Amino acid sequence: MDNNALIRGVSSYHPEHKVDNEFFIEHFKKQGEDISGLLETTGRKSRYLSDDEAENIVTMGYQAAKKVLEKVYVKPSQIGLLIFSSGTPEFMLPPNSVKLHAMLGIGQKCCVFDLNANCAGMVVALDQASRAMQNNQNIKYALIVGSDQLNRYSRYNEALAYSNFGDSACAMILENVYHTDRGLLDSEYYTNSSNHDKMVFPAKGLSSVMRDRSLSTQDKLVHWIPFDYSGAFHSAAVSIEEILFRNNLTKQDIKRYFLSQFAWKSINEVCNELGEDISKFTFIGDEYGYTGTTSPMLACEKAMAENELQSGDYAIFWTVGAGTTCACSLYRF
Repeated sequence: MDNNALIRGVSSYHPEHKVDNEFFIEHFKKQGEDISGLLETTGRKSRYLSDDEAENIVTMGYQAAKKVLEKVYVKPSQIGLLIFSSGTPEFMLPPNSVKLHAMLGIGQKCCVFDLNANCAGMVVALDQASRAMQNNQNIKYALIVGSDQLNRYSRYNEALAYSNFGDSACAMILENVYHTDRGLLDSEYYTNSSNHDKMVFPAKGLSSVMRDRSLSTQDKLVHWIPFDYSGAFHSAAVSIEEILFRNNLTKQDIKRYFLSQFAWKSINEVCNELGEDISKFTFIGDEYGYTGTTSPMLACEKAMAENELQSGDYAIFWTVGAGTTCACSLYRF
């Protein structure tokens, strides 16, 4: 491969307000519901939730982006591609990416757009940005930013959503490098849209929010109908096996797995299906909760910070978005 996009740095931002499990246990106990088993299944211990009404996904994304630019010594004027991923966008017009472009002072010669694949967004963005850079030598650096505030839009009586989500933003810098065998090597997707009506935001659709003045607050928030999501995580093992076969690799070649942090139990199930070592699966969902689009990248940030990845190491990114749609990527650091 002549050129590819290499991850130069990953940084994150989390609100200061930290909330532990006891708050949610007491909250649902008052509704006659015991969620201790749910929290054990998901692996939650704490999560960071914004208590600042002025804070939104753009301001959080800005904080993460500033950190990663400073970390890798890249100037905003050097960015040729900016992708903003969110399932809880603050703006429809202009794109949130344009807001961020202005806040960071990025130059005019830059492709800028939003991407909404819900929780699969940043893995999809890594794939799309890498392929764009492989085919466009004029893009030297790309900035991928993901940011979600799913807790803010959750119904107080839906335990799986309200107790599970945490707020975060994550930013990643890619550099277009020549004469390399590293970077994104392959990707695999799986979509089963039979669950398209099980998790909906806004619950009655955006047009209803604008048109129906009598619409209740409940119907403007996330509506989550419980459903069997095990098929999505089963597809992870299938996609991983397929992508390894296509690239003449074995599971022994994979150094780290960065999976959706939706539930610790689900990560264990994927690990068991693959016959893998659970220590290769980075889990950060106990500290940060389920953060939507950023969750696999927060796991990647942790592994990089703890020097668990060396040049030439292979890693798998896999995650799932509402609907249901899944994204899997093979990457070489």
